[in-house]
Formats: sequence, C-alpha cells, structure tokens
Amino acid sequence: MRIFILFLSFQIISFISANAQGSETKQNGLVVKLSATWCPVCAGNAWNSYHWLMDNVKNNAFYFTAHSSSTSRLFSQASSDIIRNFDLSAYQPAFYLNGVNKGTGGVATEREIKNSIEDGAGQSPVATLKTVARATGNTSIKAQVTLTFPKSVNGTYSIGLYLVEKSVKEIQTGLSGTVEHKNVLRNSFFTQTFGEEIAGSIFAAGYSKTVSANINLPANSLASNYEVIAVLWNKKGVKYEFVNVHGTSDMAGVLTNTSEKVNEEFNFLLLNANNAEINFQFSNLSRYFKNVTINLRDILGRTIQQKKDVQLTDYLQTIHFSNLRLVSGTYILSFESPEFIVSRKVLVE
Repeated sequence: MRIFILFLSFQIISFISANAQGSETKQNGLVVKLSATWCPVCAGNAWNSYHWLMDNVKNNAFYFTAHSSSTSRLFSQASSDIIRNFDLSAYQPAFYLNGVNKGTGGVATEREIKNSIEDGAGQSPVATLKTVARATGNTSIKAQVTLTFPKSVNGTYSIGLYLVEKSVKEIQTGLSGTVEHKNVLRNSFFTQTFGEEIAGSIFAAGYSKTVSANINLPANSLASNYEVIAVLWNKKGVKYEFVNVHGTSDMAGVLTNTSEKVNEEFNFLLLNANNAEINFQFSNLSRYFKNVTINLRDILGRTIQQKKDVQLTDYLQTIHFSNLRLVSGTYILSFESPEFIVSRKVLVE
C-alpha cells in the first residue's frame, strides 16, 4: 500500500484581543455603500440610512463607502473593483450586503440589512477571521489576519486586507459645506484588490493560515483615523463571492511571529499508515508546549481518535493510533493547543 504525505501550510491562531465591531468566531456582514460626492440623491435617505446602520447595527457588521467618481478625492481603485464584482447597479446610491444589492436606503433597506446580519450571526460560519493591526507612528500600518476553517471545505479562497478611513471631510452635493464622510475605502494592502490567494483547493477541518501585509499611510494622516478590514473571498469563475469579514480599529495590536518560528522548526515523520494503524514522530526544535491534543480526523472533520496532554518538545517522540478501521482516503492529524493548530494530511490508498 502506498502512503503519501501531503504537507499543509499551517499557522498559529492568535488569541490577542482586537477592538472590532464583529466577533472573530461568528458570521459577520459586510455593508458597502456605493456613493458619489456629485450625487444629490446620495444626500437623502441613503445618507441617513448609512449613519443609522453604523450607529444601530454594530455587532457582527463592518462598513465602508465606495465612491464611484474617479474625479473625487474619495475615489479608490479598490472601491471600483469591488463594486464591479458585486451585483450590477446602474445608479448610486446603492447598499450592498455581502455583495447583494439591498436598495437605495430608507426604512426597508435598513430593516433588510439589520435582519440579515442578525440572522447570519446565528449561523455556523464557513470560516472565521481574526484581524490585528499595528501602526508605526503615523506613517504605516502592518495588518495580520488569521483564517481558520472549522470544517473541511473546497474552493479557491483569497484574503483581502483593506484600509478604511473612518472620517473624511469633503463636500456632498445636496448638503451644505463640507461634511463628514464615514468609513471611506482607501486602498488594498495587496497589489490585487481581492488579496492573497490561499494555496490549495481542499482544506481540512482546523486548517489555519496567517497572512500579513504592510501599507503606507497618506502624508499628514493619523493612524487612529483608520480601520483595517479583512475579507475572505471565494473565487468562482471571474467573480469573488463574499465569505466572511473581520476588522479592527485598534492600531496598537500585538502581532505575533510565533507562526513563522513554528513553521521553521516543526518536524513530522510518518512511520506507518494503513487501515488499522497510523504511527508518526514529531518534535519542535526550540519551543516547548504542553497540554497539546492530537486529533485524528476524517476529511469531514469527524474525530476518529484522540491523544490528550501531549508535550511538544525538542526531542523526537512517537505516537501510535491503533485499532482503526479506516477506508482509503484522506485523514488529518491535527496538533492543537490554546496557542496553535498544526495540521498534517495523510492520504491512504
């Protein structure tokens, strides 16, 4: 029987806190308002509805405004790309929830968005996100987002990181003088608007990856006036479908490089695997962790066997899963602790 070991990329799940509107463990909603400074209608119900939603629908909701006019200083290419990716709209204003057009504003739009966000928060998310950001003075921001799939999934996924300016003073046709525009989408942290593609198309339960990126702030900016929003997309054809969102306005977050260290130093060796047993060895060169749980799961995330209170040290130790009744297919060895998840995929033919 041939045994193939396919190594998954893995990262550390960060447990540091971030100041965010939505939970990193729930399904969050992304509200995008298509607007334009030259648009008089954008100063009516749409203006009031956007402010009402931001004030009253905070839990599990993230917001940004996408300005359509390339002549406005509020315009960004990232805004244009995302709006073109959503349901087509021949007008502005338009409200999008998770890429779906929900109308031009008013009570009906507000109610539909509010109810949908609350309903979504009660459902099990396909993926969870945890976003952390740290500013270097008022010159740049480094952002880090950790993606985790609670259950096994298939797809072509990418993580986008976006810089959102919380308050910008600018004119608005239909309103007098300069007014405060809220949560204006400024730029993507990546060259591609929809971010960094996650390698692979089949992801096991517990798969985790951390993505980091830096962005320079415009001159004379205050880092405290920015929010970082991370969006997970699933590419289908030429379109990117919304999966989940998370963000932070805390620019003093603690970023971790533990994942890089573990990635460099974790050793894994499969000794034997068949329908009845799996034997393997593992170690970590310089880091010590206790209370590690090793789960053997099938591709659907169901636990077959488990070893608790294992220590991860610098010496090579052997673990033996026996009395198994496996069928041919893919199985996951997941090393889990309060600080990290490391996964290895074993394909038995």
